[in-house]
Amino acid sequence: MSVRKSGWRRVIAAALGLAAAGVAQADVYTFTTLSGNAVALDHFDGTGTNARFLNPNGVAVDAAGTIYLADGGDHTVRKITASGVVTTLAGGSGQGGSADGTGNAARFVYPYAIAVDAAGNVFVTDIGNHNIRKITAGGVTTTLAGTTGVAGSVDGTGAAAQFNLPQGIAVDASGTVYVSDTNNSTIRKITVGGVVTTFAGTAGQTGGADGTGTGARFNYPFGLSSDTAGNIYAADFGSST
Repeated sequence: MSVRKSGWRRVIAAALGLAAAGVAQADVYTFTTLSGNAVALDHFDGTGTNARFLNPNGVAVDAAGTIYLADGGDHTVRKITASGVVTTLAGGSGQGGSADGTGNAARFVYPYAIAVDAAGNVFVTDIGNHNIRKITAGGVTTTLAGTTGVAGSVDGTGAAAQFNLPQGIAVDASGTVYVSDTNNSTIRKITVGGVVTTFAGTAGQTGGADGTGTGARFNYPFGLSSDTAGNIYAADFGSST
C-alpha cells in the first residue's frame, strides 16, 4: 500500500491480489477534506476549509447527500452540503445546556452520535444531558426521550424515560430509533411517539451472552447501525465484538 499526501488531499492505492486469476488489480481511493481545518479548532460556518469544528463526533448523511455532524466540543449540530458549505443547524456555539428551541436557541451538552430518517429529521444522543434529541429539517429541536440531566434506566414515554450516557444511535425505515445506552449496557428502542423500551440487554448486567431481548448481555455498547431489513448492529466495546 502506498500513501501520497499533498495539502488536504490524500490518495491511497491498495493493490488487491486476485490469486485465483493470477492477476493484480488496483483500487484507487481519493480522500479530500470536505470542510474544517486540522490546525485551527474553533467554530465558524463557511465553505470548505474556511469552516471550523471543535472535536466533531458522529456523522450521518441524508438521501439528498447532505451531511449532519455532531460537533461535540462546540455543543452544536452542523450541516454540510455536498459542496462543503457548513452551517449550524442547532445549538449555540460553545454554550452547553439543555434547552429545546429553534436554531441557535437550542442547547446540547456534548452531542455525540447522529442519525437521520427518510423525512430529514435528525436524531442526536445528547450524552451530557442523558437524553435523545430530535431536530427537524427546519432546525427545531425537541427532546424525544430522557430525563434531562438524570442518569437512569427507566423505560417510559418522553421525559419519563431515563438513559445513562447514551452514545450510538440509528433509525430504521419506519422511523423507530435505537440507542446504545452505554453505561446501562443495553440497547433501547424509541417509537415515533417517544415510547422507550429496553430492546436488548439488562441494565447494569454486563457480559457477552447472546439471547433474546433482556436475555442478551452487552458490555458498554457504542456504535449502532441498522440495515434495510430492520436488523440492528451494535459495536460492543467492552466485549470487543
